Amino acid sequence: MNVVKLTDKRRIRGERSKQAIVKAAISCISRQGLHDATLERVAKKAKVSKSLVAFHFKSKTGMLAAVLDHQETMFENGWDTILAGNSVSTSAKLLELLDYDVRFSIEHRDYISVWHAYWGEPEGSSLYRNLSQPRDERYEKDVRRLLSILTEEGNYNDINITAIERGITAMMFGIWRDSHLAHAPNDYSNGMQAIYAYLQKVFPLHYKPKSFRNKNSL
Repeated sequence: MNVVKLTDKRRIRGERSKQAIVKAAISCISRQGLHDATLERVAKKAKVSKSLVAFHFKSKTGMLAAVLDHQETMFENGWDTILAGNSVSTSAKLLELLDYDVRFSIEHRDYISVWHAYWGEPEGSSLYRNLSQPRDERYEKDVRRLLSILTEEGNYNDINITAIERGITAMMFGIWRDSHLAHAPNDYSNGMQAIYAYLQKVFPLHYKPKSFRNKNSL
């Protein structure tokens, strides 16, 4: 029994140190980019030895993959919670998902900086395509499914679901870019107002005129 407890304690301690290293890596990448986020610098930031970083992740590539998985899992958990929720309507669920997307970019600006680093630097772009792109495609599929339901509910004619989804995705990337570069106090209200105006034009029976205020927590 004592051996089991000791093993559990070591496992918990190991997981905590691993998470601390991932958080330190996120901090380094968001401020210095991928190239300068070396094992040595991450170890120093996490206040652990370089050998411990290597023990957990084997290499810098392994560490970068763990950072991506950490961020993607956090976003995915929130997304899935909304999908599984009891929204009163499809239009409300879609708006909740898009609201979550905008809010995430504001509440986790360091994560957005990290994703930009992966997109823009060669050593990160291939990792992103292999590890994160499938999740992105899944989110886009979720949005297309909801858009398809709205189209059927409202008997909208000449709606190109794929084109509408691509428009939403492009707007989200723009909002994420602004959050990454500008850090304006009205990022949330501006982002949601733009998205809502787009939805209102395409699905006028589902979305009535509405305004958005910045949340105090943001």
